[in-house]
Amino acid sequence: MAAVIAVLLTLLPFALYLAWRRYGPSSGEPSSGMVIALLLGVGLMLGSAVWFGLSRSFDRGESYVPATLGPGGTVQQGHPGPRP
Repeated sequence: MAAVIAVLLTLLPFALYLAWRRYGPSSGEPSSGMVIALLLGVGLMLGSAVWFGLSRSFDRGESYVPATLGPGGTVQQGHPGPRP
């Protein structure tokens, strides 16, 4: 079921674009405001992806230590640790 949802979410932008082309303005070209909004959206997406990647990275020589069950059944979160 999750794979079907992932495929549908992947195809959704294409379906919206085709619907816009079919039922949208007859001029055939998007307005300049729409192009500016698109460029701003793409810039924000790329900027946030770079920021997220840089803020979540580990230092050299560290690797991810997965979450474990501690004493008393408490969950100890995953964290960076020394590379084996």
